[in-house]
Amino acid sequence: MREEFVDRHCRALPRAEREQPFGPDTVVWKVNGHMFAFYTEHGEGLSLRTANLARALAVIRKSRPSSAPYQIGGAWVVLPWETPPEELRLRLIESYNLVRRDWPLDD
Repeated sequence: MREEFVDRHCRALPRAEREQPFGPDTVVWKVNGHMFAFYTEHGEGLSLRTANLARALAVIRKSRPSSAPYQIGGAWVVLPWETPPEELRLRLIESYNLVRRDWPLDD
């Protein structure tokens, strides 16, 4: 159910694309060719981009997320699946908007 929640909200975002580049157990959501969210079938939660390392640390202190050490740059967090749906949705949109801002689509 938690994966369906993420997929439903990501599909509603303009130009968001669902891919599985690392195999069938990993779902990656991208916009403009850049990742803004991903999860694994048996993972602990949803990995999302934050603005920078300071923002990631603030999110970690405020909520229950942990850092995503496998992501380069230190600005990623893992929101546990137990995160309230509204917080999960808001952080998902924040991540999406960051990617849209940092990598705008060339029309």
